Amino acid sequence: MKYHKLVENAAKPKGFWGKMMIRSMNKNHSYLTDWGLDHIEVKHNDRILDIGCGGGRTVSKLCGLIGNGKVYGIDYSGLCVNKSEKLNSKNILCGKAKILQASVSNIPFEDNTFDIASAVETYYFWQDKVNDLKEILRVLKPNGKILLVFEMLKSDTDPFKWEKVERSLGIKAVTAEDISQALLLAGYINIRTFVKSETSWICAVAEKPKEWSNI
Repeated sequence: MKYHKLVENAAKPKGFWGKMMIRSMNKNHSYLTDWGLDHIEVKHNDRILDIGCGGGRTVSKLCGLIGNGKVYGIDYSGLCVNKSEKLNSKNILCGKAKILQASVSNIPFEDNTFDIASAVETYYFWQDKVNDLKEILRVLKPNGKILLVFEMLKSDTDPFKWEKVERSLGIKAVTAEDISQALLLAGYINIRTFVKSETSWICAVAEKPKEWSNI
């Protein structure tokens, strides 16, 4: 029952079990997030967007990497927004972070706003992955970077590892080829993927072209 209730709240947490899922995600995704962030350079004055910010742990980590920059987190779960705001209350108070309720499909920022966009363990739930990646591309600055981080890499050596989770959530584990192709179709360049040895962790880094037009 506990597993079932937690799984129900993976995509859009709400209520008591949503709170439990947020707590679990903040704890269990911490090392995964650290590993993913090692693959991207965060500069002192970067403006960063964390998509599907959940309980706010990634926003907090990013705030620790910037100096005069600012980190924005968005999530379409009101409960996640509340929890993320509480975790980042000091960063919000000093103007280093801001959390908004919004969807990846309709990001409430102007074109060319962010140096970096991150998404940890949220890509699976996006309904229109290529178009959602295009929406992220829109708000990135020219040469801005996207970081996608995943725990669920589909492996030829263990193709059914994630079958229970996939079936329960109606999502699919990813492959390096699938991620790279989606990023390419969305208009990104310099696409790279990295797999952590002896794990099912994978991350992807790509860039927005210097010459880009929202037409």
